[in-house]
Amino acid sequence: MTISNVSSLDDISKFSQGLEKAGIDPSELIRIFDAVMAQEGEKRNASPAASAPAQGSASPAASVSAAAAPSATPVAAADKAAGTGENSVSISNTSNHDEKIGEFLNGGSTTAPVAEITLKPGETGKLSYANGQGGFMAEADSSGAYKPSASRLEFYADAKGINNTDVSYIDGRNAAIQVSDGKGKSAGDTQNIASQAPSDIVSHDSGGNATVTGWYDGSSAAMQAGGNFMEQKLGTGNAYIHPDDDQKRTQSANPMTMAQDSSQNYTASFGDA
Repeated sequence: MTISNVSSLDDISKFSQGLEKAGIDPSELIRIFDAVMAQEGEKRNASPAASAPAQGSASPAASVSAAAAPSATPVAAADKAAGTGENSVSISNTSNHDEKIGEFLNGGSTTAPVAEITLKPGETGKLSYANGQGGFMAEADSSGAYKPSASRLEFYADAKGINNTDVSYIDGRNAAIQVSDGKGKSAGDTQNIASQAPSDIVSHDSGGNATVTGWYDGSSAAMQAGGNFMEQKLGTGNAYIHPDDDQKRTQSANPMTMAQDSSQNYTASFGDA
């Protein structure tokens, strides 16, 4: 007699008596039956067909999350903003090649930046720094290496956020840098002068991007020629070409530096040298 054939109380009684005569405890049989049914239920729940949502439909959890989550606010890509602090420089790539621009702090490494952005031509990114910090921003060569001959956008913010910002080509010029505080003050230039420079004061990286030799300390003929060329093309009123450009001026004001500037947000461009 199978369980499916047990259809009345009389049948159940006969079935129980049969089990007792066979030496089988009915309660033990029920326990075994329950265990088997539980195992079958676990198999059904674990099968892919039971757990996977239908093709083209979202899972219940995903549907709940999507309904409950607020709409996302667009943000800049991770490699278009870096650094932290109350002060920032929004930098546009006005060159004809990709640019990797790093931020370096005084007293730290000059080859490994503390913050870095990568910009394609026409793109804009942002580097930030805190009050009390000073340093410079520079463009890497085509291999991604930061060389000591790079142009510099130099910055320093005191504890109250008063900034002193300038552009320096003392060590060399691999980019034309211009920076503005948005309040009428600016430094640097946007000219491409490397193409006009004599070949003995210009070097090129693996990508063909040019660097004009800087004056540095004027200890070699190439340094002197490079410094003189940049002074001829750019003058000394918008960027540092010699270390003592600010000291040689007769005016009390220093046009190369946006000194004691209350602005904490600047815009800049890095173009072809």
